[in-house]
Formats: sequence, structure tokens, C-alpha cells
Amino acid sequence: SLGIFIDKNLSWKKHITETSKKIASAIGALKRIRKFICQKTAQKIYAALIEPQFDYCSTVWDGMSKQLSDKLQKLQNRAARVITRSTYDTSSTVLLDKLGWEQLQIRRKKQKAVTVFKAIHKLAPVYLQNLFTPRSTEYFIRDHENKLYLAKPRTEYLKRSFSYSGALLWNDLPKEMRNLNTLSSFKKEINKYTFKSDSHTAIMKNS
Repeated sequence: SLGIFIDKNLSWKKHITETSKKIASAIGALKRIRKFICQKTAQKIYAALIEPQFDYCSTVWDGMSKQLSDKLQKLQNRAARVITRSTYDTSSTVLLDKLGWEQLQIRRKKQKAVTVFKAIHKLAPVYLQNLFTPRSTEYFIRDHENKLYLAKPRTEYLKRSFSYSGALLWNDLPKEMRNLNTLSSFKKEINKYTFKSDSHTAIMKNS
């Protein structure tokens, strides 16, 4: 009903497979009409019909495997080539920069950070608020302000969970960002913030 496929192992393979089919079909349609439209129009079509499918509920399924993450990144790279009418041997890193696009894993991190902000500022449902606990200590620790408690994950599943990965992401943000009090100001700063790319995704940008 919500447009998300969930299996008993929460591997997200089914969801990414189905999402990839929809995105590939949309890119194919864009490729067929690309010669009849300008690049600006092609980018608008991408923003309206393709990009939302990359983003939809990504905070939920962001704990997917490297293989599935790579699969989505290849599709964004393909869309960039279609829009810029570039050959396959053109570096996707160059194309993404030219279009002003962020890697998908960077987009997901920013969306996750916004969701965590909403949760700890009581702007999200209670079940999300309950996932995060402010870190407390009797001792002064440098850069400690507004960090979240981070339990050591004992399983790979917990490591990929939103409660752990969200808290880890939040704690790694600069103190000035964690101290922001309004959603609008946080969104403004997170959009400007530069996350470091995961090593495997950096490689995928050249695929």
C-alpha cells in the first residue's frame, strides 16, 4: 500500500529490484524523446518523474547492501548520460558535477539527517522520537553538545538500522549544525554540507 516491498529478512532486494525496473523504464522513455527536447527540459522531466523514485522512503531502505546501492547509482549515471547525450565512456563523475547532482548515497544521508532532526525536535511521530536518546555525561567532553547515545551494534542488522545509522550520522555532523533549532535553518545548512563519499560509491561514479 505504501509502495515499499518488505521481505522477512529486510534485505530490500525486492524493493530495489522493483524500483529499479520503474526507473529504468522511465530513463528509457526519456532516452526516446531526448532528441526532441532540450537539456533543460530533460532535466525537468528527470526531477519530476525519476528523481522522486530514487528518494521515496529512502530513510527506510537505506540499510541495503553495497550491491543494491551500486545498482541504483548505475541508474543515476545512466540518466546523466541520457540527459547530456554523452557516450558510455564519459566519466559519470564529470556528468554529475556538470548537472549539479549529488550521488544518491549523499542525498540519502541528507534526507536521513533531516529525519533525525525532526525526531529529536519532536517534529516526527513518537515512534521515531523514541529511537533516539540524547547522550548525557557528568564530564565535559569536547564537541559533545547535542550528540545522541550510540549503542555498540552487535549484529550487522543493527548496524544498518535507522536508529544506529541515524545517530551515527547525527553525531558526525559539526556542532554548529547539531545546535540549530529550526527545521528551515537545518535544511539550509545540510543542503550546503559536504559529506564524504563511501569508497564503493566513489568507484561507482566512474561506472
